[in-house]
Amino acid sequence: MFNKKIKLTASTCESDIFINDKPTYNKSGSIDWIRNLKPSYKEFSETQGGYEYDVPTAKLCPGIQNYINRGIKQTFWMNLTVRILPDGGVLELHGVNPRSMENPEPFGQHDRRQYEGLYQRNKTAFKLSSPWTFQCNEKIDFLLTESHYSTHFWRENNLLLSPAIIDYKYQNSTNVHVIADIKKEPYDITIPYGTPLLTYYPLTEKEIDFECKLVSKEEYMRIQRHFPRCPMAKYAQHIKNLTRKD
Repeated sequence: MFNKKIKLTASTCESDIFINDKPTYNKSGSIDWIRNLKPSYKEFSETQGGYEYDVPTAKLCPGIQNYINRGIKQTFWMNLTVRILPDGGVLELHGVNPRSMENPEPFGQHDRRQYEGLYQRNKTAFKLSSPWTFQCNEKIDFLLTESHYSTHFWRENNLLLSPAIIDYKYQNSTNVHVIADIKKEPYDITIPYGTPLLTYYPLTEKEIDFECKLVSKEEYMRIQRHFPRCPMAKYAQHIKNLTRKD
């Protein structure tokens, strides 16, 4: 019982997402820069009569390798173009993105007063709503971070992905918050299909039994809709409701 595996299930009700865009566990995928990088390069020292020696590259760095090879990887499941406005507003350009009946709102934005003081004045944020809902049989925290070494896309476009720590026993949805520059003129950003997005790192030494499931729309909504209908602090109230003694 002490070494029992942790069961983590990712569910979607969209068949195309299930077939093409499953999250993967402990797989690095194909990363061009590190595949093409040599393990070492030659350097020459002029001391003691001169000699040549090897200098290791990032390909041999265990910290980078562990970051790449571990965790649950999620790539972007669609092609999305948004327009960033000078006032910080973000518009989804309709007609560009394929939508479905099951997941009609892959994009959203919070009022900036909800995170006032967090970012510079010339920054704005929008969120991507994942079509995958997660369920875990234990209260294990997961660190959600940008898949930093898997793509240059976010840095090339001066975009940031906000990190978070989430448990999937008491809450099940995932929103990816993207931080973008505000400029004097409107401009467009396209996030291509298949772009490496997030990595979920389980903060436990226990083994994870991970699977992806295709469920009905009714089951998907049942999983998602479990918080109480209070105006604020729904997560905290949900846990309080589950643990209270009647």
